[in-house]
Amino acid sequence: MLKKISNSLFLRKQKKMLQRELKQLDEQYRLTRKFPEYGTSEDENVQEMTRFQENLGLQQNFKNLMRDTKKALGKIEKGTYGKCEKCGGSIEQGRLKAYPAANLCVTCASRKFSKK
Repeated sequence: MLKKISNSLFLRKQKKMLQRELKQLDEQYRLTRKFPEYGTSEDENVQEMTRFQENLGLQQNFKNLMRDTKKALGKIEKGTYGKCEKCGGSIEQGRLKAYPAANLCVTCASRKFSKK
């Protein structure tokens, strides 16, 4: 019974954290969508284009993080949050606290990155 209560509390905390994270990511994403305007000189135009290109990469990162965060929120609703998508085992709570949108356990994640 105590474990179920603590799991319930953990899930509520994770859900709130994920919702906050999603809101922050959305705000940051919106900021990167604004085209920078520094002026009309050639140097200023170069700065604008450089910043614009940097923002394109950031936008993709924010989209990926928002996708993962929404997916994690969906898993909480379905009751599958904290389950590794690769092996089906449990994702360690410490990992979920550090990265609430984690979809792989430490073992599977380390295998994934060691293959690259």
